[in-house]
Amino acid sequence: MDYAHHSKYPRVHIQENESVMSETKTLALFDFDGTISRKDSFVAFMKFTHGTPVFIFRMAMGLATFAGWKLGLVKSHFTKVKALRGFYKGWTEAQMTDARKRFTAEIIPTFLFPKAIEKINWHKEQGHRIIVVTASCDAWLGDWTKQHDLEILCTEMELQNGVYTGELSKPNCRGKEKVNRIQQHLELETYSEIYAYGNDHGDNQMLAIATHPHFREFDD
Repeated sequence: MDYAHHSKYPRVHIQENESVMSETKTLALFDFDGTISRKDSFVAFMKFTHGTPVFIFRMAMGLATFAGWKLGLVKSHFTKVKALRGFYKGWTEAQMTDARKRFTAEIIPTFLFPKAIEKINWHKEQGHRIIVVTASCDAWLGDWTKQHDLEILCTEMELQNGVYTGELSKPNCRGKEKVNRIQQHLELETYSEIYAYGNDHGDNQMLAIATHPHFREFDD
């Protein structure tokens, strides 16, 4: 569905000039979890690396925190850091690299929306610049985006001396932070058309900067 004229996503005006328009550059921005994928990749990765029983037990131990996040009482940044500390603090870079490679080969292909992949390929055929902008981490999505020749702006886990600390090196890439990352990464005014694809309120600000915003475009 095209939400270009939906009042929920107020348009952010991007000033254009003759030199910008003459380039006719196009940008495509994709959220990952729930947009390209059917499942939350972070949850899938935790289950993959630790097994479902351990995942359920640790989630139950932190039930109050996660319930508070679902109710909007706890910030997503705090919730994510709590999970990262519990599951990946002390992991080495080599451990994460091995897990990411196996996750990319064995799990990610099983939960992607075919229509989303088709749209990504369409943008490639048109010569558009494509960026995955996600609250998930390159620690488990970096190989997949590289395989598909896609740029990625994401939440990043802190790495010190080759060991993950369980903290974030930058703010959680969600909501307004998605737009901050995009603006830091490129000059939006050089693009005459911007497509954006998202699936929940964490993508609203990114959808608002698009000339072609699409909400839940690929749901079956």
